[in-house]
Amino acid sequence: MACSSSPKRQRLAFRLALAVCAFALNPLSAHATVTDGKTDDPPRARADDVVEHVFGQTLHDPYRWMEGENNAEFQRWLTAQGQYTRAKLDALPTLKSWQEILQKTSGGTVIHRMQRYAGGKLFFIRQEGQGSGTLMVREKDGTERVLLDPAAQQVEGGHASITLYVPSPDGSKVAVNTDRGGKEVTRLEVFDVDTGKSTGDAVEPVWGEFGADWLPDGSGFAYTQMAPPDQRTGGDPIQDMRLRFHRLGTPPAQDPFLLRAGHGEGSNASFPIPSNRFPTVDFPAGSRWALAAASGAQPEMRYCVALQADAVKADANWRCIAGLDDKVQAAALHGDTLYLVSARTHSNGQLLALDLARPDATLADARPLLPLQDDEIIVGITLTDTQTLVAARDALYVKVAKNGTDSIRRIDYATGEDEAVPMPLPGTASLFHAYGEQGGFLLELRGWTTPPKSWRYDPADRTMHTLGQDEASPADYSMVEVTETELVSKDGTRVPLTILHRKDAATNGSHRAILYAYGSFGLSVVPTFAPVRLEWVKHGNVFAYAHVRGGGEKGEDWHIAGKGPNKHKGVEDFIAGVARLSELGYSRPDRTALIAGSGGGLLIGKAVDDYPKQFGAAVFRVAVLNPVRLMHAANGANLIGEMGDPRQASDFPFMLAMDPYQNIRPKTAYPPVLLNVGLNDSRVSPWETGKYAAKLRASNTSGKPIWIRTNANGGHGIQVSLGAEAAEYADIYAFLDAQLPTP
Repeated sequence: MACSSSPKRQRLAFRLALAVCAFALNPLSAHATVTDGKTDDPPRARADDVVEHVFGQTLHDPYRWMEGENNAEFQRWLTAQGQYTRAKLDALPTLKSWQEILQKTSGGTVIHRMQRYAGGKLFFIRQEGQGSGTLMVREKDGTERVLLDPAAQQVEGGHASITLYVPSPDGSKVAVNTDRGGKEVTRLEVFDVDTGKSTGDAVEPVWGEFGADWLPDGSGFAYTQMAPPDQRTGGDPIQDMRLRFHRLGTPPAQDPFLLRAGHGEGSNASFPIPSNRFPTVDFPAGSRWALAAASGAQPEMRYCVALQADAVKADANWRCIAGLDDKVQAAALHGDTLYLVSARTHSNGQLLALDLARPDATLADARPLLPLQDDEIIVGITLTDTQTLVAARDALYVKVAKNGTDSIRRIDYATGEDEAVPMPLPGTASLFHAYGEQGGFLLELRGWTTPPKSWRYDPADRTMHTLGQDEASPADYSMVEVTETELVSKDGTRVPLTILHRKDAATNGSHRAILYAYGSFGLSVVPTFAPVRLEWVKHGNVFAYAHVRGGGEKGEDWHIAGKGPNKHKGVEDFIAGVARLSELGYSRPDRTALIAGSGGGLLIGKAVDDYPKQFGAAVFRVAVLNPVRLMHAANGANLIGEMGDPRQASDFPFMLAMDPYQNIRPKTAYPPVLLNVGLNDSRVSPWETGKYAAKLRASNTSGKPIWIRTNANGGHGIQVSLGAEAAEYADIYAFLDAQLPTP
C-alpha cells in the first residue's frame, strides 16, 4: 500500500468527490463515448491526446481528461464501467459457488484486533460478518461490553468505521477516529469509558491513521490535523498538515499549533517540515522528553526532542537528532535515553542508544545495543499492528525477525543486558504493542495456516498470559501445506518464494495459481492467516507470494535494490516467480494469474506491459499506475520519497520507465485483466485505474476482457468488512476460473 508512517504506527497515506449516486441512474454522458447496445463491449472512453515534452521526452496522454477531483464526466464513465463489469461477473458460471463458500467462511470468522491495555482494562476491536469493527472493553473482572458500534451511528456520507483509537493512559477515556464510506478522513472524538458517552471533545478533519497522542496525565492530547482546503499545496488534502494540542474541556478553535508541515501558522524554525510530511509527537510516561517526528510514505523519518513542558507550547525549541539521511525507522524514549533503529550502516538495522542529558549529544555519540546475527532483521514495515521497539515501564522490548519468524528481545534499562523472551509458538507478530506507563507488552502471533493467538507478557512473572481471544479457523485447512523456496531472477538474484498448496497437489502443472507481490516502501510480505485465500487453495488451486526486491524481507538493501531506477528488478522477480511455479510443477504460465495493488500496481502494470505472454491473467487492486503524474494525484506528493519526483530531471527518466500507463504498447495481445477500484479511495486516485484500463483496451488485440470492478461504498480497502472482502475475492476467483485454462 501507498502508506505513511508515524512514530507509534507504521502504515502506508485522499479524497474522491462524491458524485457517484447522482449518476447511478443515468451513467452515460453526452461527452463520454459509450456503446450503442449492438456490441458486447464495455463503454468506450473518448481519446483526446495531450502531448508534452518533458526533459527531452515526448509524452502522449490521450486520457488526461479523466484526471482531477469532482470530474463529472469521468465519474459517469467509471460508474458505467462498474455496471458493465458487474453484469459480466454475475454471469460467470462459478461465481455463485464462490460466493457461497466465501460468505460462509467470512460469516464464521470473528477477529479481535488492535488490542490495547490501559488502566487495567483491555480495549480491542471485535470484527465479524459485514461490520468493519466494534470497539469493546474488557474490565478488570473479565466482563466485556461495547464502547462504540460505528454501524449504530446515524451519519451521512456512507457507512462509518473506526480507523484508530487510543485510550488515555489511565484507561478512563478513549479517543476514537471514525470515518465515512472508507475515505479515511475522520472525526477524532473522546468518549468516557465508564458511560460510553462523548465527553464533547472532538476535532476534525484528521487523517484516519493519526490518533490522539495523550499527555501522561490524560489532561489533553496532540493530534495531526488536515489543513483547510484553501491552505493545501496544489489542492492535495494530504499536504500541509499541522500538529495541534487539545486540552480537554476547551474549545478546539483555541487549540495551539505545535508544529506544521509547510509554511504559515504553526511552522517552527527549530523544526522545519516539508509540506508533504506529517508532524506527530509522543509524550512517553517514562521520560521528561517529548519525541516529535516528520514522517511520510517511506521507512525513514526525522526525529526531534523537546522537554514535555515545552513541547505543548507553540514556540518550543526542538532539538533535532536524526534526519532522513540517518535512515532511522523507529525510535522510543525512556528517561533521558533515546533509542533508535537505523539502517544507515547496517542494512538489517542497528539499535542505538543516545543520552539526551548531554545537551551537545548527537547521533554520532549513540552507542550500539543488541548485536544481531546476519539473518536477523529489526527494520522494515509490515501492514500489521506492530511496533519495532517499545519502551515499557520495566524494559525496552525489540521485535527481531528471522526467516519470517518473529521474536522479542528484552533489554534491561539499568544494565543494557538483553535476553530473549520465550515465545509460546513460532510465528509472525500481527500485534506487538506497549505503553511506557505499563510493564510488559501485548503480542499476537500467526502463520500462513495458523490463526492468530494473543497474549500479554507480564514482567512480574516473566510469563505470557493468554488474552482469551485466539482466532478460531472458520474451516479445516489441515490439507494446506506451505513450501518455502526461492526463485532465480533474470540477473541471477535468488528471491524468496512462499507457495501455499494442498498436501496432495500433483506436480504436473495442472493447477490454477495466483502469484502475489508488492515490492514497495520496504514493506515485507509476512505470513498472514487469510481464510478467503486459503479457500482458493483448499479447492485445488495454488496461492503463492513472491518476496520481490523493493520490499523489506532482507533489510534496507533489499528495498533499495527494487526502488527508483531499480524498479524493473522487482518486475523481473515477479515474472520469474511464474516460471518457478511452472518449474516446480505447481502450475503453468497460462494457468497463473498475477495479483498486486496500491504501490504494487507498478509491478503488475509493468508486468502486463512488458511480459504479456508470460502469465495467464492479471488482477489489479486500487493500483498506482501513472507515477509521472504523481503531483496531480491526491496523496501524490506523499509518495515522492519512494517513487521519485517527476519535476526533477534526475528522477523523471526512471519514473517514466516505471510508469505502467505510459509504457502500454500499441497493437499488442494482452492477457485478461480485472481492475478493482474503490470510488472513495483517498490514497490512490481512481483516475489512475481509468486511464490505464482505457489505454490498455485501445491497444489490445487479444480480444481478452479488460474489466473495471468498482466499489461505490469503499475506499482503499483499509477498513473493509469481512463480507466485502469475501465478495471481492468471489469475483476474482470466478473471473480467474473463466480465464485460466484447465488441463
